[in-house]
Amino acid sequence: MVENNEATVEEYERIFERYLDVCNKAIEKNKDKFPYMEIWKARWKNLGSNNILQCAVYDDRPKVIYTLQLTEDMKIKIIKKKDVTPEDVWPFKLSYLKHVVDNPDEYIAHPANLDWGWLTGVFG
Repeated sequence: MVENNEATVEEYERIFERYLDVCNKAIEKNKDKFPYMEIWKARWKNLGSNNILQCAVYDDRPKVIYTLQLTEDMKIKIIKKKDVTPEDVWPFKLSYLKHVVDNPDEYIAHPANLDWGWLTGVFG
């Protein structure tokens, strides 16, 4: 049973990391278009000096927690991951992440279709 759970956590990690790759590509392609630069600058200012936030990947319950950092060059970087559920994390549903990573070109071309709520309002 433990081995099966570990494989599930690895799948969650792989999908979330692919999801962040799609987000980073969407930002890179569209950073000069309104409102992406404005959103980024506002988040950058509100997060403080280390620009760190936390989120969780889950299905029926949280599976893995990520600490993310926003960089000055508009990238989203993984700082650490753990399997303990802290308070105030933004939940990412696995089915949503899978849909994004299975259709990256759609989201890179149309970044407004990505759920940016985790970046725009929860932590400020």
